[in-house]
Amino acid sequence: MFPQTPSRWVCTDAPVTCRRCRMEWSSGDPALTLACRGCDARAGAPCQRSQGGNERACHQRDADAQRLRLMAPCDGLSWDGRHDKPARLYPVPVIGAMPVLSGAPVSKFFD
Repeated sequence: MFPQTPSRWVCTDAPVTCRRCRMEWSSGDPALTLACRGCDARAGAPCQRSQGGNERACHQRDADAQRLRLMAPCDGLSWDGRHDKPARLYPVPVIGAMPVLSGAPVSKFFD
């Protein structure tokens, strides 16, 4: 298997809002303060999913954050209590952004 190069960049400490319940985190996704058991991303780094996706965190990371009470379960229409926290992906490196492996398309609203 060949090493994969970053395909997008994301700011992990940028404010984020759940699209289901509208809960806001001004300092970024609280789940990212933990290391991820799903993809082995270190604390503070975005999850790395070569198969794509534009979520900020793997399911295991979100579950750990809820178990440690870093965030409450989502009150929106969510069968598993996960918040819908999309990551704003950039096509080029920007100040404060970290590389992430993702097959997801870049936001149409890229500035």
